[in-house]
Amino acid sequence: MTVASGAAATGNLPVSAPAPTRPVPYGPFEVVGLELEYPIVGADLEIRHLVEDAFHRLNGRPTSDVEHAGAGFSNELADHVFELKTPVPERRLVRAEETLASGVRAFNRLLADEWGARLLPTGMHPLMRPEEGRLWRRSGGEIYAAYERVFGIRGHGWLNVQSCHVNLPFGVSDEDVVLLHDAVCCLLPYLPALTASSPLVEGEPGPAVDNRLAFYRGNQARVPRIAGDVVPEYMVSPAAYRRDVLGGIYRELRQIPEAARLRHEWVNSRGAIVRFSRRAIEVRVLDTQECPKMDVAVAAFLRGALAHLVTRLAAGDLERPEHRLLVADYEAVVAAGRSARVAAPHLGRSVGAEGGTRAADVLTSLLAPAADELAAEERPYLALVERRLEHGNLSERILAALAGTPDRQRPAAIRALYNELAGHLDANAPWWG
Repeated sequence: MTVASGAAATGNLPVSAPAPTRPVPYGPFEVVGLELEYPIVGADLEIRHLVEDAFHRLNGRPTSDVEHAGAGFSNELADHVFELKTPVPERRLVRAEETLASGVRAFNRLLADEWGARLLPTGMHPLMRPEEGRLWRRSGGEIYAAYERVFGIRGHGWLNVQSCHVNLPFGVSDEDVVLLHDAVCCLLPYLPALTASSPLVEGEPGPAVDNRLAFYRGNQARVPRIAGDVVPEYMVSPAAYRRDVLGGIYRELRQIPEAARLRHEWVNSRGAIVRFSRRAIEVRVLDTQECPKMDVAVAAFLRGALAHLVTRLAAGDLERPEHRLLVADYEAVVAAGRSARVAAPHLGRSVGAEGGTRAADVLTSLLAPAADELAAEERPYLALVERRLEHGNLSERILAALAGTPDRQRPAAIRALYNELAGHLDANAPWWG
């Protein structure tokens, strides 16, 4: 959670440096910005508090941000978590993959050479106990300390979370903003069926398929309005969003003296938020995958599927379902993953049938329309998405790989499996279990 990129409960707070500005705003879907989070671990998966030392080594002095190997490096809330990002929004997702994979390799080389450590993928560390974590002490430290005072952030949803954030420009007009935002609302509940990668909590299967998101909603229970229902409410207008969503959060925070530093747009912890300072909508319900290629594949699917849904909304042939239905579908998908039975009356040919349909089938129904919206070089990414929807998200594949392991052997099996995943991260190679 760099102080300025996103929301605490997803694993990303405010941004350390503002995104570069340009005279003319980007048009809808013209570019994509990505942010990925990874913990640093040793050979036995123990967390290593090395982000500050590594940045010092790269920069020659203490810092919270470094640009290296063409990628942007930043800190997060916990001082063992590293954020990797595209320094500027990319028009070509193939280029974004190259940038992110290069950044992983470069940072991993430094960690290995200097400390015998490496980056670990997925949405949660499988063995970590929250009390092992420490807050970042440099840039943004006062904001992190404010979160600690207000919410008591020594829990899994704070110090043990890694997410992928996809930033999409919302264009110029108010209509552009509303259409993109509401398209995200319509798609967001089903995304964890594809991206869940957090099956384990302190070495045991958690209560949900996506345990990172299972911790999400209650982390800021002192001010429930911050996360709302996680699925964003439909937007009437940007002005109404500022007044009702952000204004409502700020009014509640004013009742808590120690929360004064938190009254900024990044405190909003819905699963997607409007970043007016970036002129973008940031999607944040995505667990980090095993390698940048897979995170970029997810971003390609988002880009194409949302462009399709925006077109349908603009044409008036996509009816927005009731918000409560979207919330119920989201909660079912977080709990059960691909096999969750959802209503989703607005998506897919078989959706809305008696008993609902599988969440995986909802997303699969969008693959062909998404392909029609993507450049030719981006369409191959959808084959990776299709395979994951057919054979299992990372959470499901990890649990399948560990199934049948005797209790006494489980810690060793987890370490071996996650070290294998760390190898796939460094090689930028998808893992199929």
